[in-house]
Amino acid sequence: MSYHSPIVVQSVLAGSHKAASEMQNAAAGHTHLDTLISLIRRTTGAESVLVQFEGDAPQPIAVELDCIEATLMRGRKRIGVLRAFGQGFGPFAESLLQDFAKLIVEQNDLWAQAHVDALTGALTRRAFADDLERAVASNRRNGAECSLIMFDLDHFKKVNDTYGHLAGDAVLRAVGRLVKRELRAEDRFGRLGGEEFGVLVAADVETATDIAERLRHAVSVAIVKGFEDVRVTASLGVASCDIEIDSVMSLMSKADERLYAAKRNGRNQVCTGPVCHRAMPYN
Repeated sequence: MSYHSPIVVQSVLAGSHKAASEMQNAAAGHTHLDTLISLIRRTTGAESVLVQFEGDAPQPIAVELDCIEATLMRGRKRIGVLRAFGQGFGPFAESLLQDFAKLIVEQNDLWAQAHVDALTGALTRRAFADDLERAVASNRRNGAECSLIMFDLDHFKKVNDTYGHLAGDAVLRAVGRLVKRELRAEDRFGRLGGEEFGVLVAADVETATDIAERLRHAVSVAIVKGFEDVRVTASLGVASCDIEIDSVMSLMSKADERLYAAKRNGRNQVCTGPVCHRAMPYN
């Protein structure tokens, strides 16, 4: 899963309203490349432009157009693709697109430096909060499903005190990797501070609870490279937008309340309401 802006769309043809709506939803909240995409359209004559980073969910175009593309490269590593769609292109369009591809990688790397936590690969608290604001607003506007998982690592201070801060950092890196591996492309993962994290899920509370249980299990069996003797568990709280939970503050407050209920009830479990779910054998 990538936290470098998923699919960025500057414009789509009016011929496919469904495709247009889907693309605009995918692009919401990832506007740091808008200026470059506008330039691509003006200089190449493209009617639609897509930026697709590796690991992000593909977004099809349901219209018949000519397509030119350029690979997004970081050094020798392919990290995505830039595509332009239009009714025919001039002789220099492909060369221009190659130059824009380099600029997009540079711009995106600058964005990541400001919005991605270097240790865990999660979004920073500010970037995660921005995504949360948009998700809650979408829920209020059109009823889009929105759930929040908040979790932190149990007895993390003991890890630092017993094994040292290098071990603590190794644990946080390992947790960051495994959480991103377990999440869907559309989910958002943020570091809220220290050993506390949040996962924004575009789904109902039942789906979010299933994801939370998967994360709980993954943390409990994680092997920390270089510190194989270290074992950690996590306590998780899950809340979803509804009539009572209708703002970012209330959503975070309820998820946080349930996180600490999970801790009070014995840790290493998921809490979604009055009753917490103790760790069960995982299949």
